[in-house]
Amino acid sequence: MKAKINRIVIAMLLWITISAAAYGQSFSNVGSASGNFLKIPVEPVGAALGNSNVSTNQGVLGLYWNPGAIAYTEGTEILLSQVNWIADTRVSFLGATQNLGFGVIGLSLTALTMGEMEITTETAPNGTGSFFNSGSYAFGLSYGMKIIDRFSFGGTVKYVYEYIWETHGSTFLFDLGSVYQTDFYNMRIGMRLANFGGNVKFSGQPIDDKPGVIAASGISYPYDPRLDRISPEYQLPQLFNVGISIDPLNMEDHRLTVTAAVNDPNDNNTQLVFGSEYAWNDMLFLRLGYKSGYDEQNISAGVGFKLLVGSIAPQIDFAYSAFGKLGSVLFLSLRLGL
Repeated sequence: MKAKINRIVIAMLLWITISAAAYGQSFSNVGSASGNFLKIPVEPVGAALGNSNVSTNQGVLGLYWNPGAIAYTEGTEILLSQVNWIADTRVSFLGATQNLGFGVIGLSLTALTMGEMEITTETAPNGTGSFFNSGSYAFGLSYGMKIIDRFSFGGTVKYVYEYIWETHGSTFLFDLGSVYQTDFYNMRIGMRLANFGGNVKFSGQPIDDKPGVIAASGISYPYDPRLDRISPEYQLPQLFNVGISIDPLNMEDHRLTVTAAVNDPNDNNTQLVFGSEYAWNDMLFLRLGYKSGYDEQNISAGVGFKLLVGSIAPQIDFAYSAFGKLGSVLFLSLRLGL
């Protein structure tokens, strides 16, 4: 058994090394996707670990990080989270998972919101006195199950809707994920494919009226590129993750978990991320993470507290992520186990 586990570890390390080398080339699709709110970590545990927890089996947290991980839900779990993102924007997340006996079902809602913005024009660059709103939403339905005791698999169907002013676009996306667990220091191997599906094409009165405005301008071309720029299709930020987590220390009152992952987005360079979590008596959690391959982000940290209140086990988690020139991002969540 140990020889088999060692072969898995070696193969996994080789895969991470090859992935980092293969994707660390000069070619980049930076800035080529829409719906970038889907890449924002929605809760503080994974954010504090540097986005490296694709392999951890923590129930309701898998609604964002890995749908295969929700299979480890016992009973009912609920997660409410708030993220103070950059540029006065906010990300709110609400998720719940329920063990049905033959698998686990999950529901989630992610919302990126911001305050009103004033409309400016060529003749009124300082503002017209009129305002517009913008927002992005993702509604998810997930299912996960343990194929065998050590291997779980899950998937999520997401409806994504975005709007700005009087225009809007929507599409359906899919996530797939798995977690494999071993007895070798409780090592877990996780993989996820996220946001695969259709593209987004915006529509609405300002866009629908644009061809008429161009025609009325009196300027025409045999092939008019202005028509192609009215409402192109935007690809969503697809992502492939593969990672490992291991518990080098696992005693009755003390546990140390170390995580590492390779994140390969379709609109940016490959990223290597690392994290660690120390748990005391399964009540106090200290976390630290590091990201490599990001333009501004690097260090992250967090803390969590779990209480026992009758049959309810509330847990509060907080995380801080450094964002370079853009300052910092704060995460706060409440998790309930029923």
